[in-house]
Amino acid sequence: MNKQLSGVSTTQTAEAVQVNEPLNTGHLNDLLRQQLRPVKSKQAPKNVNAPLPAEVQQKNLLSIVDESVGSMLGESKLNRVVLHEQLSKLYYQQKFIYEQADISPALRKRQFIAQSGLIMSPDNCITTQLDDLRVNAFVRGIDQALSHKFTSHQGPLHIVYPACGPFAPLLLPLIAYYKTQQKYTPQQLQITLIDLQEGAVKSLEALVETMGIKDYVRGVLCIDALAYWPDALAVDMVILEAMQHGLSSEGQFCIARHFARLLSPQGCFIPQKISVRAMLNSAQKEFVEQWKNSEYLSELDMDPAIKSARIDLGEIVSLTAESLLTLPEHVLDEHTRLIECGKATIPMLPEKCAEQSLLLCSQIDVYGDIRIGEYDSGITHPLPDPQVCINFIPRENRPGDLLLNSGDTIHFFYRLNGLPGFLATCYEGEVSHD
Repeated sequence: MNKQLSGVSTTQTAEAVQVNEPLNTGHLNDLLRQQLRPVKSKQAPKNVNAPLPAEVQQKNLLSIVDESVGSMLGESKLNRVVLHEQLSKLYYQQKFIYEQADISPALRKRQFIAQSGLIMSPDNCITTQLDDLRVNAFVRGIDQALSHKFTSHQGPLHIVYPACGPFAPLLLPLIAYYKTQQKYTPQQLQITLIDLQEGAVKSLEALVETMGIKDYVRGVLCIDALAYWPDALAVDMVILEAMQHGLSSEGQFCIARHFARLLSPQGCFIPQKISVRAMLNSAQKEFVEQWKNSEYLSELDMDPAIKSARIDLGEIVSLTAESLLTLPEHVLDEHTRLIECGKATIPMLPEKCAEQSLLLCSQIDVYGDIRIGEYDSGITHPLPDPQVCINFIPRENRPGDLLLNSGDTIHFFYRLNGLPGFLATCYEGEVSHD
């Protein structure tokens, strides 16, 4: 499909689409081969224009922050075109600072698999700032959550943002806005930024310096999010968005389980809930016919007829701060851990029914009634599982194919190791718990 997954136009930012593509074995092999070869140092090209003085960079950046964040928090009705233009200005201003920072090309492009899942390269992560509906929902949700928190919270409120990437796009602009608008002081608000990528940490330090918000930042840590433990200051709010569609590849699930244990008793998780439902639909209708004449991708732009033709099999998992602590875990061996999720029964389908694809459809409840619906962002784009074959036999016998029929029950598990993601199995009885 040639539509943009995370932005306002179907022709803009092709690199944003690339970020949301799953990493296949070929990609992984290429990355490993690159790491085996020594990196040759290249002389950076000289900039045509000299870097702007620090005070000018700060003035320009804060002006754009005030405009974009002020618009998100102040407008009662979203104007997506205006929002995308504002976030594009913010993106290019931050990208300029990122490119001026002392980050080697090797660190910018470094991508690998860690304990929690795929660790995206800093170069691929920066385009999150352009995902307008995602950024808008998180900024508004965090602001609303803080307003509620400060009605009863005593002392500094500690926000931790793991796997935040080189821009920490869902929080840093908001903090800079709070400073310029004198809404919250550093005595009220302290943040800890965490990323495993050294290049991302260097970028964060440069942005924090340019934004003039060092007093708000308790630390910028270059560690695995799973290794973080709070010290004297409790964790009052966790902001975590480390996911691709269908909770595939990246470490959202694994990192969220870790931080659910670290929250203070009255702590808050942003997003509050991630719900994944299993659906059946024709892939041709869902991904091609539905969007062939559309300018935008969003939940509101879905074709009502195609949406109603879906077969909803039900919710297979709901991730909240509470459920993350209670979902059953199965340890198959020292390298393999699965989380048991829900079951879904395939209804009796007509004999002449079009070939059905299993879709994993996500909805993100950021805070209160602020949500990110299907197709609103790359992270909520429905994810098809091409290896689940319902009422048909594939032309080729492929490893991993699951052949199912009407009336069968699918039992879903979530794979925590390697590249995380859902595993569909045929339910044949009770599952023993380890």
